[in-house]
Amino acid sequence: MDGRSLDRSLLKNGPFGRLWAAQFSAVTVVYSLSLAGVVLVEQQTHSSIKTGLVILSSILPAFLTSLVAGAVVDRRGQVPVLMVSHAARALLALAFWLGLSFLTDGPALALIYAVNVAGATFNQFALTSELALLPDLVGKTNLVSANALVQFGTLAAEGMGIVLLGPLVIRLAGAPAVGLMGAVLCLTALALVTPLPRSRPAGESPQREQGTLAHLLAGLQAGWRAIARDRLLSLMAMQATLAAALLLVLLALVPGLVSRYLGVSVENAPFLMLPGGLGFVLGSFLVGRWEKRLSWPVWSAVGLTALGGSLGLLSLLSSGAGRLWLVLPLILGIGVALAMVIIPARTVLQQRPPAPLRGRVIAAQLALANAAAVLPLLLGGALADHVGIRPVMGLLGLLAASAGAVGLHQARS
Repeated sequence: MDGRSLDRSLLKNGPFGRLWAAQFSAVTVVYSLSLAGVVLVEQQTHSSIKTGLVILSSILPAFLTSLVAGAVVDRRGQVPVLMVSHAARALLALAFWLGLSFLTDGPALALIYAVNVAGATFNQFALTSELALLPDLVGKTNLVSANALVQFGTLAAEGMGIVLLGPLVIRLAGAPAVGLMGAVLCLTALALVTPLPRSRPAGESPQREQGTLAHLLAGLQAGWRAIARDRLLSLMAMQATLAAALLLVLLALVPGLVSRYLGVSVENAPFLMLPGGLGFVLGSFLVGRWEKRLSWPVWSAVGLTALGGSLGLLSLLSSGAGRLWLVLPLILGIGVALAMVIIPARTVLQQRPPAPLRGRVIAAQLALANAAAVLPLLLGGALADHVGIRPVMGLLGLLAASAGAVGLHQARS
């Protein structure tokens, strides 16, 4: 069966279509609210530090939540947790709209950070639930194509929230109105996931109901142990984590890169996501079409090596407005490379562990990715300010290429 027929079968899969549409709606809300928060904080404070805290305030709660999200999902079931997450985010979006419509500057600023922290918490439960639910909805045969479509939907929703819908609502009705729009989209997502089939939760016995905190901690340890004891899971989890951390640093550096070296206004920087998204689609197609030609570790290692090469060339070529047409293909190449890392890693994390442990394994990898993102985000910008953006990007490229070489060596041993 080829990639196209798999995609057609997925598009005819009603439960998968509901999950996909709900995720698109919810992720659009996440990035629209984040954009609105950044705009409001900048308008009120004109402080880069306080504006940056809007982004950083979502990382720590995401890390802490991911420590327990897997145990909760495995214990309570993916669909119930997903429903609660969508309902909670709808309430947060309403609070954003009402609070910023009536509060003064100081309390409004506190509300923005509070909504961001709480939203990141529920986002982590939702993401863990979605990834753990996917194999039950599509089966192992279609899992590669399903992951590709889900990740493409995520990228499209990010673009919708940051580039299209979020800015449009802000211009027409003001930043607080993004909250009202977000509440409607989250309630739509809730309605979409409510009819999804429910699998039996892993922890329904009376013994598991005792000692909730101890059970959550034991669940966390179970996820880490499963990864540590499985060489393939460990390798893929580390490669996916590195790719995610490099992507976050790259996103933080791109605005400065395009404005200082390419003559592109900062406002137009988000449009550079488009070739990256197109590259991810292309990479997903390649992985889905030729998945049997390489093992998953080799796919991921080749992707990291290609990512390193693209970043290295980007650091060398990004000088002068006339170089923009050389840079765009490299951004497309970065998207292809990320798909070659993320799709195989996500598939292994979903296929390898037994179903009752799936949520905890996924959450453990997400916790690792959130933890790994903190230091690069804190130091990447400061290092770029001191030595320049292009040397930092070259260093990132060397790191990715080296990790790819190590991955190839481990895959062959």
